[in-house]
Amino acid sequence: MHPFWEKVEHYNRKLIPFALVLLLGIIVYELFLHVENHTIELIVKIADALIIAVFVIDLIFLASRARSIKFFFKNYWLDILAVFPFVIFFNLIESAYRIILATERLTLGQAILHETVEASKSAKVLAKSGKMVRIGARILRVITKSRLFTKVHHGRTRKHGKNKR
Repeated sequence: MHPFWEKVEHYNRKLIPFALVLLLGIIVYELFLHVENHTIELIVKIADALIIAVFVIDLIFLASRARSIKFFFKNYWLDILAVFPFVIFFNLIESAYRIILATERLTLGQAILHETVEASKSAKVLAKSGKMVRIGARILRVITKSRLFTKVHHGRTRKHGKNKR
């Protein structure tokens, strides 16, 4: 590997523990603090994007060092899920839902007003579920990057291996 990319990998590996601490802070913020400040929300989104960037770079280096594609997907599937942009998927669904509601409101007028109130309640539920999915994805990132999952997984296989002999 080129020396430049080795340095990038080296510094990226050093950033992972800091990214994990920042990610835990974001999870605590999203779960327990409800601040309605758009500046803070923007800072949280930027920090989350930077954390994902660090994890994606780590995943790229893991892929480049993997023996085969099958080995990579078999051993790093949880890492792949951790960086998958679920937020984009749910934002697209929410946007489509809002567009459909806006179209209905324009065409049906007063009769749709009652339905809009009901739909806005379900949109709030959808937004809450999107928030929970974001939190779940962040927790998944913490688990995969702290290597808790691999330690537990490899520990089980070693025990089974000793029992077989």
